[in-house]
Parts: sequence; C-alpha cells; structure tokens
Amino acid sequence: MDRWLPKKIVWTQKFGALEIALTIIGAVLYGLGAFSTMNLAIGFITLRPFAFIAVVWGVFFGPWVGGIAALIGNTFISDILAGWFGIGGVGGAIGNFMMAFIPGLLVAHPKNWKAVALWGGIVGTLVVALFVGGWIALMGFAPFWTLFTTVLIADVPPNLIIAPIICYFLFDRVKARGLYWRDRLAAEEEEEEPTPAAA
Repeated sequence: MDRWLPKKIVWTQKFGALEIALTIIGAVLYGLGAFSTMNLAIGFITLRPFAFIAVVWGVFFGPWVGGIAALIGNTFISDILAGWFGIGGVGGAIGNFMMAFIPGLLVAHPKNWKAVALWGGIVGTLVVALFVGGWIALMGFAPFWTLFTTVLIADVPPNLIIAPIICYFLFDRVKARGLYWRDRLAAEEEEEEPTPAAA
C-alpha cells in the first residue's frame, strides 16, 4: 500500500458494459460539476471544486475509464453547455484526459494518499495546466503563464486535498462491490491463464 508506483504499469484496459457505464457516469458527474461552477472565475479559467472527480475516477476505475470520462465531461458536456465548445478547448480536452489517466496509471493503491496527492494533485494537475496554457497561448488567445497559473489555482486544491481523502475513505466500498479496476484486471488475467492438463 505504501508503494509510489505499481509493480506493473498496465497501459491497456478492457472495455465491457461496466466500463462503458462507469465512463458515462463519470463524464456526466464531471461535466455537470464543472458547468455548475462556471460563474466562479479567475480570468479565463473557472474555479473547479469538482476537479477531483477526474482523479478519483482514474484511480478507482482505471486510466482509460477515468481519462475518457474527464475528456467527455469537460469538453462535450461542460463546454457545450457553457457555449465554449470550439478549437480553444483542444488543450483542455487532452489535459483533462491526462489529469485522470496519470493517477489511474501510476497510483498503486487508492489508500496511499501520498501517491494520490503526487500523481493526481501535483503531476496530473501540472500536465493539464501545461496543455491548457500551451494550447491557448499557441492559439494566441492569452499568454501561457496567465493560463498555466490560473489552472493550477483552480485545480490544485481539490486534486491535492479532496481527491486523496475521497480515495482513502471510499476505496473499501468500491472494492467490496467489485468495481476496483486492478482487482478486475487480476481476475481477468486469472481466467485467461491456461488450465494445466490432467495427468
């Protein structure tokens, strides 16, 4: 539980009915959470107290489920509802995907709050700030450092503080219901192992 990285980094994730359902639920929660706080703004970037949903979804349900849910929720729900959908949102789409994907990939155990804080609260949040700030600056809409800084201000508090707490206290319930992605992956691998032939 104290490992900073998993013993094996798994880049793939099988998608069945459960994974699709969790992706949809995550996208709706994340998108509506982001949209509901649109009026809380600093410059070009809204404050996002529900940003932790992306990190938690990646850690609990896997990097691809979390990443796709965050991308869809941010870009195709929140931005469309706010009337912001357009070429300027490309950086946000990729960045939000990575903000969930990185902790989902690299957090070895959800109860290791230090790992969740590192990979979700710091690394994942820095990556989304780089993508948003870099893309908006590339498009000529605003200076890089302005966007980079405001994204950090918006996303670091929920991802660094709330996400580790949620992961720690809800993990046992997620695991008990058979929803934790690493447990599901291990079970699938056991099923795929060939049965020794009878002597």
